[in-house]
Amino acid sequence: MTQGRRLAILGACAAFAVATLWAALAWGSTGFSWTAGLAPSDPPYLWAVRWPRTFLAFGIGSVLALSGASLQGLTRNPLVSPFTLGVSSGAALGAVIALRLGAGALGVSAGFLLFPSALIAGLFTAALLFALSGGAARGRLDQLLLAGVTLSFFSSAAILFIQYTAPYVEAFKMVRWLMGGLDFVLPRDVWMFAGPWALAVVLLSGLGTRLNLMTLGGVTAESSGVRVQRLTVRITVASSLAVAAAVATAGPIAFVGILVPHGLRLLGLRDYRLLLPASIICGGGFLVLCDLIARVALAPVQLPVGVITALLGGPFFLFLLFRLRRRTLV
Repeated sequence: MTQGRRLAILGACAAFAVATLWAALAWGSTGFSWTAGLAPSDPPYLWAVRWPRTFLAFGIGSVLALSGASLQGLTRNPLVSPFTLGVSSGAALGAVIALRLGAGALGVSAGFLLFPSALIAGLFTAALLFALSGGAARGRLDQLLLAGVTLSFFSSAAILFIQYTAPYVEAFKMVRWLMGGLDFVLPRDVWMFAGPWALAVVLLSGLGTRLNLMTLGGVTAESSGVRVQRLTVRITVASSLAVAAAVATAGPIAFVGILVPHGLRLLGLRDYRLLLPASIICGGGFLVLCDLIARVALAPVQLPVGVITALLGGPFFLFLLFRLRRRTLV
């Protein structure tokens, strides 16, 4: 791929992100306005609801796509996503516990406990991931992924148990939150999410050269000067932090970490020095677009954005399956 084509793809990604951000601010369940969200005289709900929701959608989408691209480069497996490590399930378990034990057991609002509980549970799951895998610190990626799948199954089983034993109203709240959505976010959530987002972006966005070498294999990368052990720990910790913060803010939102990097690779963008920043831009724009669809598709009813990403993710995997079968037949 020529340098001009690479720059054209990055420019298209930036244009896509800007267009989706503008559309999300201008278009809502109450209609469309060319200048909505841009003037101080706008209705208060635009500043109190739509701006935070739009920026959180962009931030969550960008960090999920960046984590997905980084993990796929590390493992050399294009089907690995930020959810593979089990951190998302662990964070979801923490949120479900907060919903179950919030007001009834501790005398405080479950909403007040939701973000810290999910974030702490996600980071605790990441610590368990390293403790159980053993080989993670030595660059043994197979053990890392196996431990992640194990923790994911355990957390999912615990969530089902809590849901089954919870009263109907609390169980419904859990099910609704686990669908993933941005319709319940508050302005304070932007500031709580900003720190983990910035740290994850700083830790991951500059790894393009090392991930390019990882595509040649761990041994080759090690001989070329890449510290595979440190790289594994860095990507795993940063991705775990990003996913835990994303789940703590909006619930589990699947497929973003697979769809966006895969789509960019299909366009020919395989150099990780460009794929990582492109994933940040397109991942944010993609989730903003999905959230816009969730807001206006059945207005005034708002769908969980996780439903929209799942509806797009299923056909995308079918497309990959048929594409693989066609290559096999040829």
